[in-house]
Amino acid sequence: MTGIFAAFGISVSAAIIAAGGGFSNPAGLLDPPTDEDIWVVGSNIQDGTVLQYSLDARGPSSSLVSSLVTLTFGEAGENWDITFDIRNGTSDQISETVVMSKQLTREGELDPEFAPYFEPIQTSIFAVRDMEYGDSPKYLVVGAPWNTIFVGASSSTVRVTGEEKVETAAGTFDSFVLSYKLDDETSRIWMVASMPLPVKAATFDEEDGPHYSFELQQLSGIGLAEEAL
Repeated sequence: MTGIFAAFGISVSAAIIAAGGGFSNPAGLLDPPTDEDIWVVGSNIQDGTVLQYSLDARGPSSSLVSSLVTLTFGEAGENWDITFDIRNGTSDQISETVVMSKQLTREGELDPEFAPYFEPIQTSIFAVRDMEYGDSPKYLVVGAPWNTIFVGASSSTVRVTGEEKVETAAGTFDSFVLSYKLDDETSRIWMVASMPLPVKAATFDEEDGPHYSFELQQLSGIGLAEEAL
């Protein structure tokens, strides 16, 4: 009996830690989050991985509208050589290779002519990379906080609010949904445990205007047989 209570005490402690970490709905006394629930940006990428997204991203400096963005990953020692092939609507077509770390942060200089194309990708498809909630890992557990957004004197917490099957042009996946609300519109980002980046997003700014949206169109070089339907 003592052993049973000891095990129960450990579970309670883990749930209390989760609550202290900003969880709105801890995973339960007997099923607290573990290291296996942590999502890491850039995971499961290998040499030759290809991810293609449709993307609409509007920013203060530059935008990509009705664009198709293809990321091709090439091994480069401790980094990736990522070739970005971009078709922006029916006009611009551009290709550029950028050195990025395994955590998908840019290394070295960026061609100034490519910067207006790269910025909207950084602040949309790669935005989840920069989310922080104290020192808390990014748990794929309902209730887990991922980021704090400050708007004026108020703030909003980005957290995992549910699980659902999400349909994309690349397939249907079991996903966890990140969501947050700034005004009247709710922004959503769909995460798949074994994917290195989100598979879909639809977000709004503080004035309820479209911020960015994207959807995975094609992928190769990632083992997703257990997650795609």
